[in-house]
Amino acid sequence: MTITFEPLDVPGAQTVHGNKFPYGLQVSQADGASGVPAVSDAVIAITALAESGRLSQLLQTHGAVLIRGVGHPSAATFAQLVNAAEKGRGSHPFVQIGLAGKRTILGENIWTANEGPSDHRFYQHNEYSRYTRFPSNIHFYCEKKAPEGGETPVAHSALVYEKLKEEVPELVQAVHERGLAMKMAFRAPGHEGKGNEFNWAGVHSFGQEFELGDDRDTQKAKVEVQVRKLTPEFRWLENDALELTQYIPGIRRSPASGLPVWFNGLVGRYGMTRDLGALEPPHIGRDGMTYLPCDYGDGTVIPKEYLERLARVIDGLEVNVGLEEGDLLLVDNFQVSHGRKPWTGERRILVSMWEGGKPIEAF
Repeated sequence: MTITFEPLDVPGAQTVHGNKFPYGLQVSQADGASGVPAVSDAVIAITALAESGRLSQLLQTHGAVLIRGVGHPSAATFAQLVNAAEKGRGSHPFVQIGLAGKRTILGENIWTANEGPSDHRFYQHNEYSRYTRFPSNIHFYCEKKAPEGGETPVAHSALVYEKLKEEVPELVQAVHERGLAMKMAFRAPGHEGKGNEFNWAGVHSFGQEFELGDDRDTQKAKVEVQVRKLTPEFRWLENDALELTQYIPGIRRSPASGLPVWFNGLVGRYGMTRDLGALEPPHIGRDGMTYLPCDYGDGTVIPKEYLERLARVIDGLEVNVGLEEGDLLLVDNFQVSHGRKPWTGERRILVSMWEGGKPIEAF
């Protein structure tokens, strides 16, 4: 059975620089058959879309593409679809280092989205943008839709930059001139809080090379090897906690459009820290975890007023994408940030991260 893709209107979509954001595609069965097509047919269609260059063109033009109608919501289906799409584009899997959260691997290049508590909102961030290495693409798949809430909000990073330049010019100018110092704290195993538990020993944090029987000193030495892939600025604290600082430009230029983009995790960190009551020293949230504030790159404090205005501007630019079961949301991480709205009931979103194409450079 042959299937094709037809344009789909995404509820709440914006027009950014003359282009729909996000762009939508609906599966259409060529022979007029109803129901969900076979996964094998969807894989063939997505492979053709990728190998033709059309999928890359859509991502470069629109930043995010929602594909609806492939159905069969499962990790196995997502693995087939996303590997076909990205391998067809010539991309390769992104290797995670420094994960500050919990994810479970479910298939080839497939993980659960952050498994933090359902009542926690995740604010806009480009994936791993608080670090010095990051994927070019992050893709989402809905295996189980929440009965209430749980939307995946996205924001166009070029539009965010433009609006911030209008609404919070002092912050934009300071970030452009000084950059950002993104600080992270990782607890030692056994010293985690409750809720958003993570530590430096995680297989996608800094425990990639651990072996059974490694003592604490050996583990810490192996952690340092991984940390140095991100930054030379780190130190060990009391109870073997790890603190690291990464200096990033904060504003970059999209390789797809050539436009400046707001590319960092500043509002994501600020929003979570504020919600968890960790803005003041010792920066320990209600979940028992440590959330260090992020400063300008020269070490000076970013005024809270700027951060509040930053949060309001970005909140106003979100498109809340309500993913249906079986929906595939493909995202150009260099152009588009994402977040997570709280929900009730059961919800399961899967993710896959990839590298490919031109690298993103500082603006």
